Amino acid sequence: MLTFPNCPVIRPEFLNYCALLEARAGGITIRVGGNTQDKATLNVDGNPNNHTIEKYKGTDAAPTDTPEVHFTLDLLDTMAEISTLVNAEWFFGIPFLKTNSDGNAALVVQYTKSILGDKLLGLQLANEPDLYGKHLKKWETYSITDFKNETTYMIQNLPIQDAIIAGPSVCCEWTVGEVLDAGYLTQFQSYIDYVDVMHYPDNNCASPKVDPQPLFQNYLSHAQVQGLANPYFATANTAVAAGKKFMMMETNTASCGGFAGISDSFASALWATDYAMQMAYGNFTYGLLHFGGQNVYYNPFTPPPTNMTSVRKWNTGPIFYAQLVAAEALGKSGNARVIDLYIDSNADHRAGYAIYENGVASRLLLVNYVQPTTPNANDYVATFAIGGGQTGLAAVTPASVKVKYLRADSVNSKDNITWAGQTFGSQFMSDGRLQGDLDIVTIECNASDGTCNIPVPGPSVALVFLTDAALQNSGAEDTEPLTFATTTTTARIAATIDQAVLETSNGRSGSDPLGTTSESSSQ
Repeated sequence: MLTFPNCPVIRPEFLNYCALLEARAGGITIRVGGNTQDKATLNVDGNPNNHTIEKYKGTDAAPTDTPEVHFTLDLLDTMAEISTLVNAEWFFGIPFLKTNSDGNAALVVQYTKSILGDKLLGLQLANEPDLYGKHLKKWETYSITDFKNETTYMIQNLPIQDAIIAGPSVCCEWTVGEVLDAGYLTQFQSYIDYVDVMHYPDNNCASPKVDPQPLFQNYLSHAQVQGLANPYFATANTAVAAGKKFMMMETNTASCGGFAGISDSFASALWATDYAMQMAYGNFTYGLLHFGGQNVYYNPFTPPPTNMTSVRKWNTGPIFYAQLVAAEALGKSGNARVIDLYIDSNADHRAGYAIYENGVASRLLLVNYVQPTTPNANDYVATFAIGGGQTGLAAVTPASVKVKYLRADSVNSKDNITWAGQTFGSQFMSDGRLQGDLDIVTIECNASDGTCNIPVPGPSVALVFLTDAALQNSGAEDTEPLTFATTTTTARIAATIDQAVLETSNGRSGSDPLGTTSESSSQ
C-alpha cells in the first residue's frame, strides 16, 4: 500500500485518504503492528534482496498463519515522511517473543524513537499475550504472572526511560481487568502511557467458517454496540484515575478479516459510527480499526491487486465513511465530550449522541438502523431542544441547524454510499478523494416552542451541527482538502498509440521480430 518492494514510494491515494481525516480531526492515528510484530526483525543494514519488507512462513499455531517479517529502516523513514505530508502519529509494535534475547527489540525501540520523534504516540509491548500459550508462541501454561515477568525483563533491557508503552494488549483469554488487578498498572506505572485492549464482536477465525447471515442483525443494534463498549468503562475509569489513557488498540467487525456481506456493506458503516461514539462516551482516547490484505472484507480502503495500481482503482470500504463521520462529530478541538442520549427509551434500532465542547452542546449524531420495507416507511423525526422547558436552564435552541447525512439505498449496499452527497464511487473506482457536490441541509427550528425536528431516514446517520463554529471546526465544509497528485502511480510508463494509426497498421505479420515488450527481456 505504501511502498514498492525495494524502492519506497508513498502512494498518493493513501495520502488522500489520510488528508480527508486530517481535515476533519486535525490529524490521524496509525498503528503499525499486530500478529507479525512479535517475531519481526529489524535489519539495519537492509534485507538480502534489498526489499523494505520481506516475509517468511511462520511456525506458530495461530489461525492467521502469521508470517515472520524482516523489515528495514526504510519502513520507519517512510512513516516519518508520511508525517511530514499529513499530521500522522504512530503506534509501533515491539517484538516480544524473544524478549530481546538477541538484541533485536532494543534496536527496534532505538530506531523507532529516533526516527519518528514526537510523532510516536506509543510502543505496543506484546500483542495478544493471552494467546501466546494457546497458539504455541510460548509454553502452553503461559500466565499473567509469566507475562508480567517478561514485561519486567523487557523494560529493563530496552532503551525506555519514560511513559511510552501501550499495554497489556489482551484480547481473548484474559480480561484487561484481570491483568490490572494482578498489578500490571501499578508495577509499570512509570512506563505505561496507554492501557489498551483488543476486541472484536465476533470470531471468524474458527473452522469451519461462521455463516454470517444469522449475525447480520447484530450489526444493526444499538444494544449490541453498548454491550461491546460497556464492559471496559470501569477499566477506562481506572486508567484515567491513574493518569493514563485508555484505548482500543484493535477492532473491526469480526476477527480474521470480517464477514462477507456484513463487513463490506453499509451496515458496517452504521455500526462503526455508533461504536466509535460509544467508545468516546466510555472515555476511550482512541479506537483503531484493523486493516488486512487483499483477502479481507473489513478494510477501510484497499489498493487494487498486485501491480494493477493506478488512478481510481482503489476500493473504499463502507467503514471508511464511518471514520469520516466520527471525525467530524468529534471535531478538532480535542476536548469533545460525548453523551449517549438513550433515545426513545434506548431503542435498539436507533442511537443518539450529544457532543459537547467546552461545556456547550455543539453537535448531535443520530443513527437509524432500520431498513424500510417500503420507501420512507421507517424514517423517524428526532425532536430536540437545548435548555428551556423543565430543565431550569435558559432556552438556547438555535434558529436553524446544518445537517449532513450518511446514506445508502440499503443496509446491504456496497456501492452508492454518500456522505453529504459525496462519494468514493463504486468498488475499485477511487483515488482517495470524495467526488460530487457537497450537500449540507439547513433545517429551520421552531421559534414558537424552542424545538428542532431532524428527519432521520432509514437507514442513515444524521450529523447535526448546532452552531456555525461547530461546522467549521470539524472540517465539514471543506470542499477542497489537501490532495496529492496521482500522476505518479507506478514506476512504469503506459505507452499510447493513436487509434487510427493502429487500425491501419498491418504490423509485420509475425515476421522479422525486432524485439519484445516482455519485462526484464534484453531484446
